[in-house]
Amino acid sequence: MAEPAEPQTPADPYATREPVVVEPEPLVEPNRYAEPLVSPEPAVLEQEAVVEEYAAVEPGAVAPEPAPVAPAAVPVAEAPREVVYVQAPTPPKERGNRGFGVLISILGAIAFGLLYLAAAVVISLVPGTGFTASIPVFLASDAFWVPIAAYAVFSLIFALIVNRAAWWAHVISSIFVALLTYGASIGVLALLRGVVGMTAEVGLQLLDAMATSALLLAVLVVARETNLWFGLAISTRGRRVKERNAVARAEFERSVAEQRAEYERAHAAA
Repeated sequence: MAEPAEPQTPADPYATREPVVVEPEPLVEPNRYAEPLVSPEPAVLEQEAVVEEYAAVEPGAVAPEPAPVAPAAVPVAEAPREVVYVQAPTPPKERGNRGFGVLISILGAIAFGLLYLAAAVVISLVPGTGFTASIPVFLASDAFWVPIAAYAVFSLIFALIVNRAAWWAHVISSIFVALLTYGASIGVLALLRGVVGMTAEVGLQLLDAMATSALLLAVLVVARETNLWFGLAISTRGRRVKERNAVARAEFERSVAEQRAEYERAHAAA
């Protein structure tokens, strides 16, 4: 059974036209003078630029390598000057002769004691000298040890004073050593004999007897000769010490001159 055909509507001549949308008029008239709070143009432009940038890159395409950029020139700091410290030569220390002089003076005191003992033996053999004591008694008496002690003290003092002097200084000092040893021996022995408690006349007689005694005159002679010849040994070494000091000083001055010349050449080259 055939289906009934739909009724055909008449062809509308305006069917091909687009529908016209009529916007309703707003109830409140917009303010034509008000500016938009946010302009949409920058966002649209930025979005379009981003879209165009991504759209320009096709899938599978290789991005072009960036153009080489020359590195920025970095200023190089100048290297600081190297300061070289040169140690100056140490000035030589002058050597003295006092230690050797003290040693020789002690040896000289021993020699003086032996020579003094020999002189006492000779005096004891000569009649009329007034020396009646035996040698053992003399060795234990103050008449033997006081002159030796006096000579040792004065020879040490003058050895320290003269130091590196020439022999002529020891010749002069030997005279002073002999006189001082002689006078000190008389004074000490007189005090030991009790001269202070004596009368003036008796004390003067004691001092006169001691000053003219053969033993103390022997002390004067032996002290002078001993100090003279041992002073020769001291002066000989003192001369060598002065020569070594002069050589060391000349070497020091030469080293200083060489360093000064080298320093001046280095500054001239710089």
